[in-house]
Amino acid sequence: MDRASIYIPYVITEVFCILFSVGIIIKANKNVGTDTQMRHFRGMALYYILYLLCDGIWALGEGGLIPFNVTGNIITSTMGLVAVSLLILGWCVFVIYRIGQENTEKMKMLIRIHYIVAAVDIMIIVSSAFTNFIFYIDENGFYKTTDWYTLHLALVFLQLFGSGVHSYVQSFSDKEVKIKKEYRLPLFFIIFPAIAAVLEGMIPLTPIVPLGTFLAILFSFLEIQNSEIYTDALTGLNNRRRMEIFLQDAIHTATEEKPFSLYMIDVNDFKQVNDKFGHLVGDRALQLVADAIRNVSDKNRGFCARYGGDEFVLILREKTDLQNVLQEEVDSLRERCADLIPQISICYGCAICTSGGMTAAGLIALADEKLYIQKEIYHRNRG
Repeated sequence: MDRASIYIPYVITEVFCILFSVGIIIKANKNVGTDTQMRHFRGMALYYILYLLCDGIWALGEGGLIPFNVTGNIITSTMGLVAVSLLILGWCVFVIYRIGQENTEKMKMLIRIHYIVAAVDIMIIVSSAFTNFIFYIDENGFYKTTDWYTLHLALVFLQLFGSGVHSYVQSFSDKEVKIKKEYRLPLFFIIFPAIAAVLEGMIPLTPIVPLGTFLAILFSFLEIQNSEIYTDALTGLNNRRRMEIFLQDAIHTATEEKPFSLYMIDVNDFKQVNDKFGHLVGDRALQLVADAIRNVSDKNRGFCARYGGDEFVLILREKTDLQNVLQEEVDSLRERCADLIPQISICYGCAICTSGGMTAAGLIALADEKLYIQKEIYHRNRG
């Protein structure tokens, strides 16, 4: 098999990766993240396209499909490696902005570190065009790497693993991050390219690394998109749309032996909290209640969502006595910020589903009816 027949499918694969990446860039707007986050995500995708273009030209040149000389090989190889370095930089900065919602000094320091590492890597790459430090063009006009090429790989993976470690640490320490699934994002850019690099080493002259990188970008974008579609922006809980989907599935599998409980939860006198303390305090109160419901849900392997306004839904598959449990969790969280949030109490109504013949609307109406009874009791006791 001649070299041309090897590189043609290589280039065709990269062309499709470019087309799909353009589609992702078009879709990566402020509807799936902040302007700063999406700017870095789009920049990362653009550098990926630049890498593919350089790699495609290199493949066509080395395959003898287009006129190519040593100078052209050096330029495309240098630009391709620089594009990889900038791609990784864009990704790491995007991750920092994505999982850290506040522009803190710690974030700025982490971003500076990534810029410094990327700058060092780019200087090494550009200098190699003149010194053959990490790559060179042999006497036959083919691109080759030296033993020092591992330095470039080390700097690339230093950034990737750095973002991964940062994300892992944040998953335990940063209580402000609302979407816990975001912590998986750095793993995509560690696992997929790493596996692809190993496979391409075993099967040379195949576009496995471009495909592995594209898979990382694609899976990351899908994860971001799903988190925005199904997550409540204020509380970080599942939203009503996600709850309706989950509830339908739960009803279909419900039986007498495997029932589940649906709780409609409401914050008492929430309008008075807003009127007396302002909407900012009201938002903090809702976030605190959401955190309490999430904690109870996690302990009981349940599902929770914000239904709307100051109403929440908790679905538990195991029989659990929630009498006072939710209120105690709310009080426990409030003790840590009692100077910021007023006293909060909640009411709930429960409906039990034991058959797939029940409807979601009927189940919610039943729980809501019981919630209304509890609200009446609450107001009667207060009066």
